[in-house]
Amino acid sequence: MSTNITLEEAKKQLHIDFTDDDTYIQTLCDLAEEVVAIEVQGRVLGEGTVETDGTTALVGNDTNFNDFEIGDTIDVDDETTRTISAITDNDNLTVSVAFTNTDSGLTYKVNRGLPASVPIGLEHAMLLIVAHFYSIREPVVLGLNTNKVPLAFDWLVAPYKYRTIA
Repeated sequence: MSTNITLEEAKKQLHIDFTDDDTYIQTLCDLAEEVVAIEVQGRVLGEGTVETDGTTALVGNDTNFNDFEIGDTIDVDDETTRTISAITDNDNLTVSVAFTNTDSGLTYKVNRGLPASVPIGLEHAMLLIVAHFYSIREPVVLGLNTNKVPLAFDWLVAPYKYRTIA
């Protein structure tokens, strides 16, 4: 369930005061949050040691883990995705479940999600996505010119994108 925009906020954006579509609008809120998270998240490659003594820590020599937040995820080869549950300092973080692979020098990817406090621009981008999919429910609109509708969405989300230069 969407944690950044409420059903009430979405209905206000849509100028709706009836309850018939509440379930559908809530799914659009969830979708909008997912779309924005995918659009702005970044992946940071790293190499380090996975420790499994008690709670699990991931250690990175060249990575500043303070750039990440609790709730971001980590992918290690041949493992399921783990969620960051604590950040102790620049070089160590604790994840939700222990890794089974404890080889040193593992390559991992840290996946940034939405910031803990979502900026107003991203909230508005979510509301635009809800309004877009509420009003255009089919993949094809007949009788209209084809235009990229979510232009405002792109403009609102662009400042928050993480870009990786390889």
